[in-house]
Amino acid sequence: MKPNRFLAIALAAMALTACDKDGDTIYIDQVTDAEIDGTNTDIVLDKDLLDALALTVYWNANGNITLSDPQVAAPSYAVTNVVQMAADEAFDNMVEETMADGVYTRQFTCRELNSVVSRLGFEGGVRTPLYIRVRSTVGDNISPRYSNIIKLNVTPYFIDMTVGMVLDASQADTGRTLISPDANGIYTGFIGAAAWENWWLREGNSTIWGNDGVTGTAFVLGNSTTGNDIWNFWYPGIGGCYYTVVDTKANQWSALLIPEITLGGDLSGAMTFDRKANKWTYTFTSAAASTVSVTLSATGKQYDVNTGTDDAAAVDTPVAFGGVADALTFGTAAAQPISVSIPAGETTLVLDLSNPAALTLSAGQGGPAPVETVAPLLYLSGIYGEWTFDWYLKLYNEDNRTYGGVLPVDSEWGYRMYTEPDAWDDFYTMVEGGNGFEGKLTKEGDGNITAPDPGMYLFDVSLGDMRYKLYPVASVSYTGLNDDWSLTPMQPGDTPGVYTATVTKSANTPWGVKIVINDNWDLFFGGNGTPGELVLFHDGFEGDNDLANGTYTLTVDLAKGTYTYSE
Repeated sequence: MKPNRFLAIALAAMALTACDKDGDTIYIDQVTDAEIDGTNTDIVLDKDLLDALALTVYWNANGNITLSDPQVAAPSYAVTNVVQMAADEAFDNMVEETMADGVYTRQFTCRELNSVVSRLGFEGGVRTPLYIRVRSTVGDNISPRYSNIIKLNVTPYFIDMTVGMVLDASQADTGRTLISPDANGIYTGFIGAAAWENWWLREGNSTIWGNDGVTGTAFVLGNSTTGNDIWNFWYPGIGGCYYTVVDTKANQWSALLIPEITLGGDLSGAMTFDRKANKWTYTFTSAAASTVSVTLSATGKQYDVNTGTDDAAAVDTPVAFGGVADALTFGTAAAQPISVSIPAGETTLVLDLSNPAALTLSAGQGGPAPVETVAPLLYLSGIYGEWTFDWYLKLYNEDNRTYGGVLPVDSEWGYRMYTEPDAWDDFYTMVEGGNGFEGKLTKEGDGNITAPDPGMYLFDVSLGDMRYKLYPVASVSYTGLNDDWSLTPMQPGDTPGVYTATVTKSANTPWGVKIVINDNWDLFFGGNGTPGELVLFHDGFEGDNDLANGTYTLTVDLAKGTYTYSE
């Protein structure tokens, strides 16, 4: 039948399979804008109705899935309930989600349910059985019990699971990708990464992958569907070319740093890496047009779950390229000769790794293109009092030209953004429709950027995406000192942006200290590897590890991007 976007369709099904608790039943309430085929157990998902409600599952607090009121007398903390969804009745291949205490229902939009079944291997456009049950656990030493099993037929829409999108620290698209040619959940490719660069990976089914959020488990995966805390991925403290593998099946990822690529064969020398372009180049002079045969080899440094980001622990790994010039291969096998046609005169050999689906080697006339210089600071003139260049944001992502910091705001007429002091004709301002908290930017447009009410604000500005966003600052806390990840408030000083706290150093701080805004773990400052430097959305700074145990004053200047410890 045709979908009715305003009519709630309630469908109920009795249990199809018995469980440990005799007589239990499941209640499935389908209230959906998606098309269904008119039977009680079929759901057809529609990619044009991604946010439509496709499925609601109810159960009671004891883990019984019921046709009646899901609220029961047992205390919510007594039982841990996990919704399990599987492609087979034995639940050998399943996706599960742990529910919070006191939660007795789980609703799935078309997007979410399609994500679940795609992870189970369902093929787009193919009607396939889906099995659902609830696992209930009371205490660590008591065997879990299972509800009855309900069987539905779900027809998912097609999604491309061969490409994973690389997101920045704020989960904005970077334009970079990893690929999974066999759509098997293993994504690979080369990333030109900055030191300690934070990032996420988004699959075609909208699942976002990051670190599992447990201290001491770098390179272990967590994802957005589990309901558990996850952190962003982070590269080691050496910027450069990383062959990156994200294996969602093994639940881990790895980063192979390639510090140098050596040319052999008819050409001999070391290639130069352009991190932003994700290309290696070698410039030479050829007396005549010809075809040369070269080899490309390197000794990489492997970082993974066994090494963490410890540079000393990284494993030396010989790697090389093979194949043909317009379809290169990469791996640990010995280097293979690659033929390349070259012109006469000054020539640049280019190894292009920017498209993981098409690694190429080519040659052209002339030297490498000049590397664009990215301004380290973004000045906000007019943001606080006079139209000066006293207040600025620090660059935290060079690839996307993204800047951040905490600044005071007290502006009647608004403000403009500049990458160079006193360059009054070279500025960024607001596109019509923006407001004091977020909007789009334009180069040398009319008017000013609207300022919010006076106060302290965290700014996140991207000149790559041409957008800005502000967050009012209600609190500033530190965390991670002595490997203690509780949040401890800091006090504002007399200078805007400066906050202090009396801290006691008593143990090592293996993951550094973070400065968290508004008790929101998504808004934080860390270090960039340079002592005293504070940068938005970077991992913890480690200045305390060189201190003797004792009491110190930790001072952070979120406007200038600095931190100090003093006695």
